[in-house]
Amino acid sequence: MTRSLRDPVIVRFDGDAIEAERGEPVAAALIASGRVALARSPKFHRPRGPSCFRAACDGCLARVDGVPNVMTCLLPARDGMVIEAQNTLGSRETDLLRMTDWFFPQGMNHHELFAGVPGVQQVMQAFARRVAGLGKLPAKPSASRAAERREVDALVVGAGPSGMSAALALRARGRAVEVVTDALEPGGSALAALDGRFDALLAKFVECTQKTAENPLKLRCRTTAAALYGDDVLVVDAASGAEVVRAKTLVLATGAHDGVLAFEGNDVPGVMSARAGAWLLRLGVDLGARVVVAVSEGGGPFGEMYAASARGATLVREAPTAVAGSARVKKVRFGKRALAASALLVDAPRAPAYELAEQAGAKLEHEARGYVVRAPGGKIRDGVFAVGELVGTALDAKAVAKEAEKLALSAP
Repeated sequence: MTRSLRDPVIVRFDGDAIEAERGEPVAAALIASGRVALARSPKFHRPRGPSCFRAACDGCLARVDGVPNVMTCLLPARDGMVIEAQNTLGSRETDLLRMTDWFFPQGMNHHELFAGVPGVQQVMQAFARRVAGLGKLPAKPSASRAAERREVDALVVGAGPSGMSAALALRARGRAVEVVTDALEPGGSALAALDGRFDALLAKFVECTQKTAENPLKLRCRTTAAALYGDDVLVVDAASGAEVVRAKTLVLATGAHDGVLAFEGNDVPGVMSARAGAWLLRLGVDLGARVVVAVSEGGGPFGEMYAASARGATLVREAPTAVAGSARVKKVRFGKRALAASALLVDAPRAPAYELAEQAGAKLEHEARGYVVRAPGGKIRDGVFAVGELVGTALDAKAVAKEAEKLALSAP
């Protein structure tokens, strides 16, 4: 697949010039260039690659323009950007510290290694601290920025299908709505819905954010709702810094984490969530000629969407048992059957991103897929609501719209 770039820029990755679309996630441009192993694991220095594209894994961490530990999946590409692999002794392709795996093939607990042996224990602890580092300190200190306090009418956390729908429903009732998302653009799972089920919703939402008439819908991308302290929301903007926001109505539409399955090699570069794969396909990023899509029981719908849209993809409705490969997926095994593969997309049951809801006082129940938020009618407490996958709402346009209308009617 050849990508057609409208506004190409050049970024440099370990000295190599990489062409990218201006504003797209840097990690997407690197994968499009054929570089899947972008990082090394902290302890054993095994190759790592992005798996989620929503800042929930460490496979895209890199040093960018002198700043370490940058999530390149949420970093917009710009011309002249310098990206470097970090935490390596040698190079990203040949990290000499990978030999740790040869001596400890079953893993190691460095806290107990040579414990109690005078002299040797101190040497090993010092070595372990250096081996397991996450990059060097920034090239220069960051300037301090004072936090501000603000009050808003309605704050929606998350710009996926449910967040967008809730924001539109509240706005339709005359509310002044602000939406925050840590992504580079609105849409969330809607951007991975290759069947177009949320296209109309996304178009309407974007149109409303661009209107300058009375009662505009304010969207803030690259902005994270980091924590809840009582009625205060700690909001961190990538550009302007931190602030404390108090909202008359707070809507949590944080979605769900991608499901992860336990199998040998599930951390090999090229193993990704089906949602991430579908989102990359939308950007025109080619994952190779032999993409295997594994949909486990309770998974969907992104695996099926990808398999229906990507030429040559193989859909298997079964959980994989092993992956062969080191710097990239080579084979995927399902029991005794093995398939050659350039990437493996896993579609497993997603776990609600419950963290903020728990801080707000929501009741949680544990299921096999993770913690599920129980909020009758979507209400966590007075003025605080939860919507979308967070409370089990289906990824369906009608279900999302119905939930949003109900919220708008009951919100103070």
